[in-house]
Parts: sequence; C-alpha cells; structure tokens
Amino acid sequence: MSLTLVTPSVRTFVRATNSGIKTKATQVAVKNAIFMLAFLCSTLAFAKGHQWKDAKVIDITSEKGGAVVVPIAAFVGVPIAKTFYWIQTPDTIYVLGPVLTRHQLLNVTLHGRTRIGVDGNSVHILDDDGRDRRMPVAEKIVRPKSEDSQ
Repeated sequence: MSLTLVTPSVRTFVRATNSGIKTKATQVAVKNAIFMLAFLCSTLAFAKGHQWKDAKVIDITSEKGGAVVVPIAAFVGVPIAKTFYWIQTPDTIYVLGPVLTRHQLLNVTLHGRTRIGVDGNSVHILDDDGRDRRMPVAEKIVRPKSEDSQ
C-alpha cells in the first residue's frame, strides 16, 4: 500500500504558488516550507487526547539541593532549590517535579482545583491560566479507601 504525503489539493497549491516565482531556488524554498507546514499539521492530527481528571493541589514543597558553580565574571555558587507539586485525584496522589528553574514553576493555587491528564511517567496539568503544562511524575501514592465506602 503506498502512502501519499502530498494530496492533489496541496500539489495544485504548490503549482499555483510556483507559477509567480521566477528562480528555481525560491521555488524549492516554497515547496519545502509548504511540506514542513503540511507535516506539522499532520502530526497534530495524530496527537492523542488525554483522559482529564479533576484534581486538587494539596501541597507545594521546596527543598534545598546544594549549589552549582556558574561562571559570571567570576565563579559564583548558585543555590539549587527543587520544587514539588502534590496533586490529589479521587484515587491517587501524584508528586510532580522536581522543578529547578523559575521558568518551569507552575501557576497553580494551593488547595485550588485543577485538571490533569496522565501520560505514562508524566502528567499534563492545566494551570490557573488554562495552559497545558507537562510535568514528570516523581511519585504516585494510592489513596486508601475509606472505611465507610467498603
């Protein structure tokens, strides 16, 4: 079975675009740009959706993890702080992290509601701005069943 990457409509679009272009190098550049755009759009079509679960941020912890030496006009020791996010779902508590830089910090509210989607050893979490952020799972803790529900 053959796989066709370029559909007739894309082929027609490329021909129409190339008709106004005089140089061969520019035509090749336009074809490459259109191919990359088509490829990126096709990869989005194969992206799988997540099974989103309601969750609650139950704790945000931070621990000092030593220091790293950075050459800034001289050698300077910069402390390392690791931040972990404790996220509770109805059946599991996920410890997400470690977060080492300010850029990776999540915008979530402690004891606030959020939504998560589990994807192997990582979790997609919706922050307070509604952005989907991917975080590694450091620990999974199964919540014990309550005595009343048994």
